[in-house]
Amino acid sequence: MALMALGFVFQSLFLWERGQLHNRCPITSGGEILIFISWSIVIMYFFLGRAFRLSLLGVFSAPMVFLFQSIALLLFWRNDPVPRPPAEVDRWLEMHASTSLFAYGAFALAAVAGVMYLFLDRQLKRRNHGQLFYNLPPIRYLVEALVRLIIIGLILTTAGIVSAFFMKQHPTEIHLALSGAVWLVYALVLAIHIFKRLRPRTLSICAIFSFLLALLTLSAV
Repeated sequence: MALMALGFVFQSLFLWERGQLHNRCPITSGGEILIFISWSIVIMYFFLGRAFRLSLLGVFSAPMVFLFQSIALLLFWRNDPVPRPPAEVDRWLEMHASTSLFAYGAFALAAVAGVMYLFLDRQLKRRNHGQLFYNLPPIRYLVEALVRLIIIGLILTTAGIVSAFFMKQHPTEIHLALSGAVWLVYALVLAIHIFKRLRPRTLSICAIFSFLLALLTLSAV
């Protein structure tokens, strides 16, 4: 917790500095976007990890944050973009971008909860219980948290899509189509789970692959 809190402080300082540099939300390049998503993952973990009884969520999400930030550092090393202050700040654009990326933080934690479930399920089947196994939450908590995180991500994605229609310059059709595709995939997973009661293993796999799909659409945008 102390290490993640320290990392969160440096993440916040970085985003504040880049925000001052661009005079807008610091998501003007691939590196900044990856760090913003990493920051979203950490802040959601702090707010939701204990509430969802997933204290070890940080142990499983930290490698993802490390990977994203390592890629971001490589991107900055290759090409650190010049300041990009807009002629006029569009608050709806800022809301669209920030809420959409916060949604990626929620979807990332849902994927991490899915990984935790698969790990726990594998340990149960192999009956090879290590120290980490006994510190993991019950399966029921993992499934409930996974569903709640998908719901939070869907709410944020919906807010991001709706705010896009109030922007002074509307996003391209491809941008909206990809955002809508991410929303649709998660909405379908949630709807099928609600009405058909997906097996926890199937739900976990869906959460992991849905997040990978979301990352692909993000790189395309």
